[in-house]
Amino acid sequence: MIHILKKRHHFSKVSKLSLIVLLVAISLSLIDTIWAIYLYQFVKNGSLVGFTSALFTIASLFGFIFLIPFIEKHDKARLYEVTLFLTGICYILFAINPNFWIILLLGLIITLITVIRIDSFGIIVHDASKKQELAKNEGLVYTLSNFGWLIGPLIAGPLSERFNVSIIFIISAFFVFAALLSYKVMHIGLKKRVVKKPNGHFFKNVKSFFKNKDLLKTYIISGNGSVWWAFTFIYIPLYMLERGFSISHIGYFLFLMVLPLILFEYVFTEYADKLKYSKMFIVGNIIPAVVLISCFFIDNIYAQLGLLVLGSVGIAMTESSSEAYFFLISPKRHIERYYSVYNTALDVFSFIGKVVVASIILVFAFKFTFIFLALIFLLFALVSSIMKPVSGSLKNK
Repeated sequence: MIHILKKRHHFSKVSKLSLIVLLVAISLSLIDTIWAIYLYQFVKNGSLVGFTSALFTIASLFGFIFLIPFIEKHDKARLYEVTLFLTGICYILFAINPNFWIILLLGLIITLITVIRIDSFGIIVHDASKKQELAKNEGLVYTLSNFGWLIGPLIAGPLSERFNVSIIFIISAFFVFAALLSYKVMHIGLKKRVVKKPNGHFFKNVKSFFKNKDLLKTYIISGNGSVWWAFTFIYIPLYMLERGFSISHIGYFLFLMVLPLILFEYVFTEYADKLKYSKMFIVGNIIPAVVLISCFFIDNIYAQLGLLVLGSVGIAMTESSSEAYFFLISPKRHIERYYSVYNTALDVFSFIGKVVVASIILVFAFKFTFIFLALIFLLFALVSSIMKPVSGSLKNK
């Protein structure tokens, strides 16, 4: 294995990074499969699970803004390496911890680590890509990542049912350390990227970002995946538990939720660039909206779950394409500070998804969450219709 990895001529930089992100994604998907159930063991309430997750989302949001100078002045390749190591350590601590307050502390720590990991890796992929290949490379990275998210639920469901959820944290740590070892062994040869004069004007960075109308629209539409996955990975498992499904069944469902991304995302990313993105974004948001509205009028849970799997096809149209679109319209000299602000969309819309659903189920029946979320996706589609057309491949012809 190590001998193969050392043969640099076999893989491009992005291909090597994709193999690493596959291992990381398996680890993350293992955790996300059991996370809601893990928290539920402590708080015994679906709404509290949502609000607790929302707390970590707020911490992440502030991290993306206030950690900009730290990320700018440190080498991204080195930062990514350190975050992998610290993530593995945190997972081990989660496995042996019996106290909810320690969970909160560890959750806040790993949230900030995750902020640095996401920012660093995104910039690494950008720097390792030619402009005309950016959309394709983003599609490759996301496809391998989604393949990891496909595997995780299949492992986490049966194992947590046979043993307990703590074993999942240990296995997740193993995959993170495997990713770290691969990262060290492959010698990817990334350029050291450091900003000599980091910009510490946090709110000025945010204001500058949102004054750019194109960046603002990109920010909004990039949140659709966060809303979708917050709903399907936190609330649908709890919904299934209440209906008598086992943890294994939940794992199989989450496997199916990710499957459309494996099958279609890479192809959609290439077509998105040819179509100048906007049309793909419109269709990609209308599909989940129609699915959610249909779920509201259907009472059969098996039909609802099947429709939700179909809704992931829409997410496959937008998830990696939205990041490629951001890099194409963002001024190159401001990539670090703008990319960090852009990534707050992950948390803002994840927070919206979590809090909206948590608030709704406090007052209404669960089925009303489908209608409220459908309205959000229709808003995404509306914004997509007024986005600036752009193409990386056409720019370089």
